[in-house]
Amino acid sequence: MTDQPYPYHDEPAIQQNCLPTYLVIDVSSSMTPHQDALNSALRKLHHALAGSPRVSEFAHISIIAFSTQAWVVIEMTDMDYVPQMPEVRCEGATNYGDAFRRVRERINIDLPALRAQGKAVLRPAMFFLTDGVPTDRNWEKEYASLVDRTWNRRPHVITYGFGGGAERVLGRIATKAAFAAEGGTEQDEALAAALTSMLHSLVASAGAGEMQFPVEVPGYRSIPFEYID
Repeated sequence: MTDQPYPYHDEPAIQQNCLPTYLVIDVSSSMTPHQDALNSALRKLHHALAGSPRVSEFAHISIIAFSTQAWVVIEMTDMDYVPQMPEVRCEGATNYGDAFRRVRERINIDLPALRAQGKAVLRPAMFFLTDGVPTDRNWEKEYASLVDRTWNRRPHVITYGFGGGAERVLGRIATKAAFAAEGGTEQDEALAAALTSMLHSLVASAGAGEMQFPVEVPGYRSIPFEYID
């Protein structure tokens, strides 16, 4: 009888780290003058990620837009599989609560799905872009549920405010970093800079194999935040 080789299928599989990333964008009516700039910046982000397989394989992305209601623009995916970026239309109110509720809902769907694909899923990251203050009064309840410390799927939160975005609110929402556009920065430029900052963070994160947070953003200043993980 000859010795049989070790059954390789019994060896533990090496899992690839995966960072579920949520880009949450304010598309309320105040953003209407900047709709074209926003869609252009999103197309550039898609092009950059789709052209960087190492990054897009590590950082799976879902895009969620919100105004009066929140909706999923792109479900959680490797951006290399997205043929083109859907366009968003700006209208309606600025309902933060519905955005936070939708992100929590999607996290509970997306993380098990990624694990089922054999990925080692890291804690999610949420990049939140807004040009205004919330128009709904009870958003704090949905926010508290999203960042509840007893919920092990709670996301890291990075906020970017421009236009009329209130620093105090941005500081309350952020858990890792908060940025407000400098007064002399045009809003179209601020939009592009925020998405570029997100891209750079994801590139650095893919290289490190773990989440790397932005420290400085051109055209923005860092603002204090209250909630710390």
